[in-house]
Amino acid sequence: MNAALTPTSPHATDSFNALRAFCDFTVWLTFAGLVSLRGPASPGTMAALLALTGFALLVYRRDADRKDLGMAALFLVLPAHDALNMALTGWDAGMLDKSGRLILGFFVYFAISRVGIHARALRWGVIAGCIAAAALAAYQAQVLGLERASGFMNAIPFGNDALLLGFLALAAWIVSPRAERTPLLHTCTLTALACAIYASYASGTRGGWVVAPALIWILSLGARDMRRSLRTGVTVGILSLLVIGLALLPVLNERTANELNNVTTVITTSNHDAASMTLSSIGTRLHLYRIGFDAFMSRPVLGIGVANLGEYLAAGAEAGTINPAAAQFTHLHSGIVDTLARGGLLGLAALAYFVLGLARHFHRALVTSDDDDVRYFALTGLLCIAAALLFSLSNVFFPAIVGTNILLMTLAVPAGALACRTRRTGCGKRPGAKGATA
Repeated sequence: MNAALTPTSPHATDSFNALRAFCDFTVWLTFAGLVSLRGPASPGTMAALLALTGFALLVYRRDADRKDLGMAALFLVLPAHDALNMALTGWDAGMLDKSGRLILGFFVYFAISRVGIHARALRWGVIAGCIAAAALAAYQAQVLGLERASGFMNAIPFGNDALLLGFLALAAWIVSPRAERTPLLHTCTLTALACAIYASYASGTRGGWVVAPALIWILSLGARDMRRSLRTGVTVGILSLLVIGLALLPVLNERTANELNNVTTVITTSNHDAASMTLSSIGTRLHLYRIGFDAFMSRPVLGIGVANLGEYLAAGAEAGTINPAAAQFTHLHSGIVDTLARGGLLGLAALAYFVLGLARHFHRALVTSDDDDVRYFALTGLLCIAAALLFSLSNVFFPAIVGTNILLMTLAVPAGALACRTRRTGCGKRPGAKGATA
């Protein structure tokens, strides 16, 4: 197995330390501004900088091994599928913009897998990100008077990703040895969690709360120093608090209650009748799901084409089988349904390979390693890939460009850090220093 950068001269050591500091800073800034920064300091900019670094290291070192090739396959399978699908069903280069950014994700992975990051850069970046999300949500809700805080993106990914940051803050606390769970760490973790919950609540997003129990269960996998009965009790207790909390959220409950009658009607009516109805938020989603399954059944292998959904919806609206309000959407509000409609079974296979491959990669490291940093990076990555899939059940796997940049960084950073930490020669050690950790 290839080692990470291991400089031997004083000059090379200085260069290595500078490169490590650069990676630490970009990762810290990525997660500190995950849902609150745009422009030069955004996660997208940090992804570009790290990807350039990774590309340069790949060309210079030429030491990609089998594990790197396996990771490359995971990051490239979706853009490769989209390109092949469009070559067969109709081409639109703009449709490669989102899935194609996963190519940058591989280079981000490669840079961090060779240079490494300190666990504290990710940990404190997440905590800062939770606080920044709450501050931005409070400004938009209390000062600007917006009904739903949305950051600099749509309210749905803002609320979901803010809540994810809270889970990542808990992950750092859970895998920390008891001796390192200082009062400062307790206070910062609780503050970060409270900020994340507030930002999610201010966004009015319900999807994150629905999948929270699954993320809580994943968190429990990292609680190795807790007895099984205690982990079960903590999980049940947190779930109970979530249920009580949701029952006390009047805004979310009011929105949901007002939609129930509409949902029942959409489920029981035909597409022609649904096309002339006034649809609620959930009703629109259900209508889109039916449209998606109809599109999939019409072409189950290849789907209607990655680039052809807009034309399909427009034709259905003109024919009176698709509600005009639903025809305005650019996706079907479900990653799986959208993939089946556009790419058929081949598209779903590509998505499953990507999601399950990364989940297996992170889970295996989490349950087999005794190294605290390995388990931290693995738990972080497992939470991020699980959240990406679960959030996409009611939204989409590749949201707008802002959300897509968040997706690739929340997956590539922990994957690269995990690869670096688990290298046989001990990546993360300073040259010549024994026992140094990442």
